[in-house]
Amino acid sequence: MRKQIHMVKRNGVYYFRRRIPKDLLPHYAPHTEIKFSLKTSDPAEADRLQRIESVKLDEEFSRIRKGQTTPELHSISQDVIKSLSDLWIAHILEEDEEWRIDGLSESDYDKLSESLEIVETGGKAALARGNTSLIEFEMEDFCESQGFKIAKGSEAHKQLCYAFLRASVQANKQQILRHQGEVIDTPVVPRVSPPAQPVPLEAETFEALRDYWFMQSSKSQSALTIANTAIRKFRDLVGDFKPSEVTKKHTIDLKDALIVKGAAPATINKDMGILRAIFSTAEANSKLPTNPFKGWKDLPIPEKEVESPYTLEELKLIFNSPVFKDGYRPKQGKGEAAFWLPLISLYTGCRLNEGAQIFTEDVSEEEGIPYFLIKPDSATGRSVKDGKRRRVPIHPDLVKIGLLVYVAKMKQEGHVQLFPELKVTRVNGKLGDKWGSWWSKYVRQELGITRIPQPFHGLRHTFVEHGRKSKMSEYHREIIEGHTPDSVAFRTYGGSLYPLEPLYEEIMKLEFKGLDLSHLYQHESKLETLT
Repeated sequence: MRKQIHMVKRNGVYYFRRRIPKDLLPHYAPHTEIKFSLKTSDPAEADRLQRIESVKLDEEFSRIRKGQTTPELHSISQDVIKSLSDLWIAHILEEDEEWRIDGLSESDYDKLSESLEIVETGGKAALARGNTSLIEFEMEDFCESQGFKIAKGSEAHKQLCYAFLRASVQANKQQILRHQGEVIDTPVVPRVSPPAQPVPLEAETFEALRDYWFMQSSKSQSALTIANTAIRKFRDLVGDFKPSEVTKKHTIDLKDALIVKGAAPATINKDMGILRAIFSTAEANSKLPTNPFKGWKDLPIPEKEVESPYTLEELKLIFNSPVFKDGYRPKQGKGEAAFWLPLISLYTGCRLNEGAQIFTEDVSEEEGIPYFLIKPDSATGRSVKDGKRRRVPIHPDLVKIGLLVYVAKMKQEGHVQLFPELKVTRVNGKLGDKWGSWWSKYVRQELGITRIPQPFHGLRHTFVEHGRKSKMSEYHREIIEGHTPDSVAFRTYGGSLYPLEPLYEEIMKLEFKGLDLSHLYQHESKLETLT
């Protein structure tokens, strides 16, 4: 029998499912696949329908590649308005269901109850007055994610705002019923195909330059989302210019406007930095004669916005807390990820999603030195901030605590992921995002540590601080952290992996004076038999 490559079965119903080609990801951002119900449980009928949909999708891909894109709409049919508002209800209920599948603590349940009551009261009041201001941004953002750009002030804009306000009130009612224990299914709504129109020539739009920049090297979906946001801010605050018309003054106007709006320096740096990268790629490849963002210097970050390392007392509180001392494994902590991810970051300085996306095959050994291989992988959606692979030696303390025992167990059970309970989030494709939200709540609410702006990233800064105190070589420490040292010695390795032995010599120096983790050495006696 011929394999039906674009069909999956869920709850007895067949769905069409197809990954978006890499060269078209910018057009469909933030989505990486197209999925909708074929509304049949008959395999023969589903196969017939999926072949029809495949042809339609091939034609859609072809139109986009030939230079067509979604127009700005001033009018829209009632059927499309209904479909988009139904999709919005499904989106809200799907997110709600994900939280309930993960499990709600008593505190989370009470907070959600309060939130639903507030939304019910406020939503009904807004609907009674026709006040759509609160839903306007969400409507625009969601419709754009579905391929519909709605002209502000148009009749379509007004109708959609009102329809989305009604849909939000309806979805909230359904959430309240779920909260009371009623069985409320998340509706399956077919996607709506947006209209298309010709795209101007290559360098005449920001989107064309964005797409070109995206295709030049491996980049994450989150980078694409940041780029789209920065482009939208430029148009809203400076004007709708062609890239070739943008001047140095326009870049300064953007920076000043962001400051006036109260954007944080870190946010401004992010927006300006990604626009500089897009224009730099265009200039380097003769798409534009100059880069007006060249010479941009990051704004200084106020002291309160700078990440802080954990103090010794805070580290003691964390690593003597129930997760580490009593085997506490809350559902949202995703099993052993709750225990190992903080320890791995403390001893390697890795970023949250670098640790979350480690596969069992990424833990290996060379000449007696165990190490992690941290790498991007376009096939699985794994990403690394600088797009480069690196090896990070495993500190002896992690071995004593039992990391290699855990890895051996995961391999023996046939797991691909080192932390198989972590799942990719729908928007940015990151394994660690939801887990990071749980860790923040755990540190702030259950442990009472509130001064660290980003609780997981604080572990990375703790690694840096104690690396300095331990007299680790700054050069080698930066390689371990995933920074690229500015030196001829590093550049001579090109795309190769940096030698492991000098990195291991430096990681061996790392110590956290005053922090006793011997109570975690529970697996030490098993190491010889399993490694």
